[in-house]
Amino acid sequence: MAATGRRDPALAAASGLMLGAAFLPRVPGLLAWLALVPFLAALESRVANGRARGDFVLGWVGGAAFFLLSTHWLALMDDSAMTIGWLKYLGWVLGALYLAIFWGLAAALAGVCARRTGIAARWTFVPAMLVLEELRGSGDLGFPWFQPGYTQHEVLPVLQLASLGGVTLVTTWVLLVNAGILHAWRARTARTWAMLALLVGLPIGWGAWVLQGRTEPAGPRIALVQGNIPGALKWTGNHTEQILRAFVTLSDSVGRADRPALVVWPETATGSYVRRNPYESIAVAQLAARIQAPVYMGMAHYTFDEQGKPVVWNAGGGWRPDGSLTPTYAKRHLVPFGERVPFQRWLPALGKLDLGQAEWQPGTGPVLFEGPTGQPMSMLICFESIFPDLARADVRAGSRLLLNITNDEWFGNGAALVQHAAMAPFRAVENRVPVARCANTGLTEMIDAYGVVTARVPVFTPCVLVAPLPAAGEDSPWRRFGDWPGVLAAGLVVVMLVRPRGVRSRPA
Repeated sequence: MAATGRRDPALAAASGLMLGAAFLPRVPGLLAWLALVPFLAALESRVANGRARGDFVLGWVGGAAFFLLSTHWLALMDDSAMTIGWLKYLGWVLGALYLAIFWGLAAALAGVCARRTGIAARWTFVPAMLVLEELRGSGDLGFPWFQPGYTQHEVLPVLQLASLGGVTLVTTWVLLVNAGILHAWRARTARTWAMLALLVGLPIGWGAWVLQGRTEPAGPRIALVQGNIPGALKWTGNHTEQILRAFVTLSDSVGRADRPALVVWPETATGSYVRRNPYESIAVAQLAARIQAPVYMGMAHYTFDEQGKPVVWNAGGGWRPDGSLTPTYAKRHLVPFGERVPFQRWLPALGKLDLGQAEWQPGTGPVLFEGPTGQPMSMLICFESIFPDLARADVRAGSRLLLNITNDEWFGNGAALVQHAAMAPFRAVENRVPVARCANTGLTEMIDAYGVVTARVPVFTPCVLVAPLPAAGEDSPWRRFGDWPGVLAAGLVVVMLVRPRGVRSRPA
């Protein structure tokens, strides 16, 4: 496992590609358990040989390889999503190179901590990476999409760790397993192999024990309508009536036969201001009355501020069977450069950029709706499902069901659909509440409080998923305390930075 200076960038790139592959469909998440071992070996080699200047570059190379592979779907985006089609290629490359900076900073920080403390860089990299992952997911440009923990969304015993400390704790475990493999390989003693076995086995055993308390869903039935509306139809010309008819027909087909307690349509289902259009609003209200169930959907919506100027939202809401309207929820965290150009509060001129983006205004907080069991439910629109704090805020406000409505049609039938859907089980386990995920083209699925996908329909098919609602679970440490692993990691880094300088770390 020894690395030479000339091989270090190749080892870093290999790690980035392996970890990126773990985010691709049909690639087992187990690959993430050892993907970073070559990178950690290279970093330790640099620390041991005093080549501090190269730590950042090493991490950046690994990060660039990782993000170029894992975000390749940006280059496959439908041209209709942008004013100038070729900008998607530029956005893919520049975005990957920008995100790689966080890997570079994590490597540099780990190197500094290792040199100051004498602790092997394989271990200092864990808290350093967690700190930079927190920063990568923060602010107007926050993009926590690719935390390594998300690779474990199908490893159900490991997934249960999220109830204790969120996806950050699962990421911590993945990083520790990588460091443990390198440690055991270099030491090659029975003791180190036994410690590695405990590191891997204990969380899996605990998670398997937790899963024994799981029961099959037995609540009221929910209908999730997957319209499969092409973007070329929704966003070009006037096809609103045709699209509305498609959703109404699908909803009617199950409403009378299956008697669902709730019907859900995806994000911006018809692509129009439904509540501002009398014809559309009446049609949906009549549907709710016919099937005797509330109908919820994503929609464009607007109101007026005190100066009479329109305030436009990417919103969600519904119609009750008696024809009345539910409250309206406005999406809180907008996609940068897709739904709104960031930093306009400081640089208003940025608002004049035309990249084909919408110009939505952000919402201000959770909105609770009456759920099918009488308990409150809430809504996460598309991109919001990747932010754990938003779901936690909803549940702490009283929500016992998370509706995740989305439209991922822009990216075709590829990795983006799987990657985005993989985050929903984490939101379920973190908060121990079910998630009903309704997507325009898929993946439309029902997820229980243990992260188990209890029902799913094929992608890119107009259909309806009718499934019983799983029960919400008991309170979880994550729900109560939030991201304590990230806070702990930051504390460890501070301690390592302020303590007196130690000896150089050398590989075991």
